[in-house]
This record gives sequence, C-alpha cells and structure tokens, in this order.
Amino acid sequence: MGAWDITCKDLKLLLRDRRALVLLLLLPLLFIAILGMSTGQFLTKEDGPSRYRVAVVDEDGSELSSHVIANLKKHGQISLEDYPSRAAAEEALKKQETSALLAIGPAFEEKVDELTLRDMFGREQGALADGPEAVHITMQVGPSVGDGELIRYFLFGEIYRTIFPVVARRNTIMRPYLPREEDESEASSVTEATPEPPVPTEPVKKASNENPVYRFLVPGFTVMFVFFLINIMARSFIAERDLGTLRRLRLAPISPVAVLVGKTLPFYLASVLQTSLLFLSGRILFQMSWGPEPIYLIPVILCTSAAATSLGLLLAAWVQTDQQVSAYGTSMVLILGGVSGCFIPRAWLPDLMKQLSLATPHAWALRAFDAVLAKDAVDSIQVHDYCFVLLLFAAAFFVGGWWRFRQAI
Repeated sequence: MGAWDITCKDLKLLLRDRRALVLLLLLPLLFIAILGMSTGQFLTKEDGPSRYRVAVVDEDGSELSSHVIANLKKHGQISLEDYPSRAAAEEALKKQETSALLAIGPAFEEKVDELTLRDMFGREQGALADGPEAVHITMQVGPSVGDGELIRYFLFGEIYRTIFPVVARRNTIMRPYLPREEDESEASSVTEATPEPPVPTEPVKKASNENPVYRFLVPGFTVMFVFFLINIMARSFIAERDLGTLRRLRLAPISPVAVLVGKTLPFYLASVLQTSLLFLSGRILFQMSWGPEPIYLIPVILCTSAAATSLGLLLAAWVQTDQQVSAYGTSMVLILGGVSGCFIPRAWLPDLMKQLSLATPHAWALRAFDAVLAKDAVDSIQVHDYCFVLLLFAAAFFVGGWWRFRQAI
C-alpha cells in the first residue's frame, strides 16, 4: 500500500459525505448571494449596485431650484425621490426608506441672489460659512448611513457647482468669461438632438456589468470556507483513529510522511475543486471579473489550498475528540477569518489589525487574490511572493502535524 492507495480510499469516503460537499460549496455561495443581493445585483446584468436614496423637497419652486434638482439627478451615485412636503420626507427618512433628506427652502433663490463672488470664493469667511443653511437648504442623513458627512459634502458641492455660474454672471468682470445661458441651453438641445458622427477608432470595450463588491465577497468567503475544510479533515482523522485504521497504517511498511500525504491529498484536491467552482460560480452567477490575467489565479488557488489542508492536518493531529474539533476548529476558522479580512475588505481594517493579520494564511491568500483581481495590471513578482508565504505556512503546518502524528500514533 502506498500514499496513492490511501488517497483513492479517502476520496471515495469524502464523496460519500454529502453534508461535507454542501458545506464546501453551497454554503459559501449562499453567503455570497445573500450579501450580493443587498448590493442590488444578483443573477442579473441589468441591475447595478444600490444607490443612496435621497428624499428631496422643493419648497422654493423656482427655476433655479429645479435646475439644482435636475443636476443632482444626473449622478448615478444617488437616487433622488421627490416628496410633496418636508413632513413626508422626514417620515420616510425616519422609516429608513431613504438615506438622506434634502429640503430646498422657500427663500432659496432669494438667498442665492444675495450672494456675491466674494462669498463664493471665500466660503469659510463669507455668507456661505454656515454651509447649506446659508441659502435656506436643510440636509439630514439617516442613522444607518455611516458616511453621512460625505453625503452632505457631496450634495452641497453639487449645489455649489450649480449656483456658482448664477452668482458669477452678476459680476461684470467674470461675465465675459462665462457662456451665456442661451448658449448653454442651445448647446444642450443640439447635443441631445444631433447624433455625433462616427469616428473611425479602435473598437471600444463594452462597459463591464460587474458589481465590484463581488471582487471582495467571492475571494473573502472562498478563503473562509476553504479553511472550513479543517473541520471535515480533523473528523476524518478522528474516525479512522477510533477504528484503529491509523494504527494499522502506522504498522504497515509505509513511512509516516507517505501516510500523511495520502491522507492529506484527497482534501487538497477537494479544496482546489471547491475554490475553482466558487470562482466559476462567481463568474457565471455574479458576473465577477477574474482580473486582467486570470492565469495568475491558478497558483494562488493551489497555494491557498495547500495552506488550508496543511492547517487541517495540524488540527487533526492535535485534537482528540469530535467536540474539540467543533470548539477549536470552528473558533479558529471564524476568528482567523474575521481578523484577516474575510468578512470585510482588508482596506477597512485598522492598521494594527492589518499587521496582526499577517500572522494568518488567510490574510496572505486575500492579498494574493486582491493582487490578481483588483489591479489594472498584475504584478507577477508580488503574486509569487504572496504564494511563497502561503507555501511557507503550508510547510510549517505540515511539519507540525507530522511531528504530532509521530508522537500520538
């Protein structure tokens, strides 16, 4: 009997365990789908990521206020919803039906008429020092929005861009340098009515329908569930140890290293297959991009699976009971996954946690996937460095498991 015979035997046993297959493939897809639906894109190429919904109330009713609202509606990052009254808009914000509220007061145009060019250039000292309230505009952001100040700055910045030409035209020095309002409207109508002549250029790539959130969700949950394999692997070792199979293998004319390789290889192959299917599902179901050079995904997948199965071997060699597998294995997977950035993008982690996470193979796997998926051009040296670190983790875990295996059997 050799390592390959042990591998074939364990592969057959693994394929019979359908619960394990569900855990390895369907659960991560379920997590990705649920979180993906929260962004507004799932199983469709038409829907884009969800936008900030802003309730807008126009109490001024002037041409200028209508122009402000029209300009804001041109932005794809927000979705403006008109409300008949401030009370209705505030009620929608309270119920979290909208993310923010923008109320243009009845004195908006009057306040804008009082502004001077000095106010526009000296916003911190002039009439605009009080912010949007200076022109009778009220903004509120719901409690569920974490970056409320950014929304306020964005909205007021766009309003500022709209009212600046209005104020500047009243200045005799600035007026000659600004297009006339008639010219702007005529140019706009001509642009909309007249199609541009075709220009012979190289074919333009079709805009991607990808939701960028899947560049994080698919690798993040793939890495986490790849390491969930350690639980299944440890239970397999415990079952064979209780049946006396491992002791008989130890007494057979085969080296401990060959035994461990034969026991580990089936789970390594299952891990590689699991990761490949998850990325294939990400491509088909979620239109996830594989980056500019997908070929680099292969070494990352192989090295990540090597680190995961070696960690499973280490855990399997140390635990004694099924209860210990549930306690130690699950805790290890969840804690290391949370620390490394499987649940949230690594860019959001505090600097201290980023440094601490480098002690986990999860973090290096995520960095490797990010280097392939999220960059305009893949840095092959960087990817190779990350894969090398993953192989170092795999070697360290395997040696630790081998040492413990010799002591325990």
